Amino acid sequence: MVHVMVGSARKATVLLAALAAALAVLLSSGPMASSADASACQRWGKQNPARLKHPDARKAIRCLVNAKRRQHNMSGLDRDKRLQRAAQNHSEYMRGHHCFAHQCGGEGSPQTRIKNTGYFNGATRWAWGENIGWGLKRGGTPDQMVDAWMHSPPHREAILSHDFRELGVGFVEGSPHRRKAHGGMYTLDFGLRAG
Repeated sequence: MVHVMVGSARKATVLLAALAAALAVLLSSGPMASSADASACQRWGKQNPARLKHPDARKAIRCLVNAKRRQHNMSGLDRDKRLQRAAQNHSEYMRGHHCFAHQCGGEGSPQTRIKNTGYFNGATRWAWGENIGWGLKRGGTPDQMVDAWMHSPPHREAILSHDFRELGVGFVEGSPHRRKAHGGMYTLDFGLRAG
């Protein structure tokens, strides 16, 4: 299951473009696209989510996303601690509240969550986007999650957007339905700050 939401702001005016798609994507079990960059990501990319440590899951997702971007002659996204904090908090909130959405009950919107980290402070122009996804067992591995996003047009668009320069990855074990499920839940928060 994956979702995407995208928004942006220019100057002081907030222009929220909500591209929220509730898409059930069959997580393919086919091979990952081969490239020198992608092979470097396989150390953690194929790990069962129940065996992944949070830092390793985040590294694998960022590595795989950047490998996809490089396959399309794009620069990689830099890690941003504020975006990572927003993404990690959201993944934990989804699991803790048995919710799979960009905004669970009692939680702020993705834009508010990112803003609360201070990411937009001092920027005159900014953009943000968010992909979320979860899968069980093999379907919850980092490589399968990125593959699912790449086979979903709105998620692929966020990953391959020229509007973003930075990325934060959130990861928790489990599923929206069971904390102890052998699965993985992911949040990608994309961002751009200028000015």
